[in-house]
Amino acid sequence: MIEKKDDVRAGSATSVAGDRHPSLQDRLTDAIVSGALAPGTRLDERDLAVALDARPAEVLRALDRLAAVGLVAVRRDGTRWVTALDGDRARDVVALFGDVWIGSVRRTMTVLHADDLAYLDELVDDVALAVRWRDGAAFGGGLRALAVAFARIEGNTERAELVGNLGTLLACVARRAGSVFDWTDVRAAVARIAVVLPGRDAAAMRAALMTLFDDVLPGIVDRAVAPTRPLAAAS
Repeated sequence: MIEKKDDVRAGSATSVAGDRHPSLQDRLTDAIVSGALAPGTRLDERDLAVALDARPAEVLRALDRLAAVGLVAVRRDGTRWVTALDGDRARDVVALFGDVWIGSVRRTMTVLHADDLAYLDELVDDVALAVRWRDGAAFGGGLRALAVAFARIEGNTERAELVGNLGTLLACVARRAGSVFDWTDVRAAVARIAVVLPGRDAAAMRAALMTLFDDVLPGIVDRAVAPTRPLAAAS
């Protein structure tokens, strides 16, 4: 079973309720998404460490995780720069996020304890609440938290870290997309996840997630990377 007391929304520093202590990675992501760190900005770990009250080594680790999902570029000379949100990269990362999440589902659904099931149900409720509010940022963060929770329950720390890093870009994409898109399909997909979860049916959950990633999220990615979108978050 997952240890909830040590798990801040299963690895997401920004939940629907709003965590008061976001991680360094999330603070940097917010700065990039908001435009405080614009595309083309050089990222010096020493300057950022002073600004964020952190150690340079911690900043470098956070920047490396953001580089893994395409928000930061590392040049040949080792310098790091903010990149523009690339559509193809975003689509690939979101698809991989879904694949990794589904991998956890295959291994956990039939062995969920009652406490695990109750916790996952709470996280699904958070996602549903974000949809009700039409809050793109909370929706993306909620999906990230839910996916990490599955990996944590599986006991796979490497998968939990990977899906958390990939989920950072998903949350960024959802925030960039804002709230100005059709939420009908989003609401239906999340409702389907809520319906199949109590049955512990791995095949049904896999089908529900495939609908989310094949039919719903691509449109949100397209909205987020459209050339007419301003850099600043719309949500």
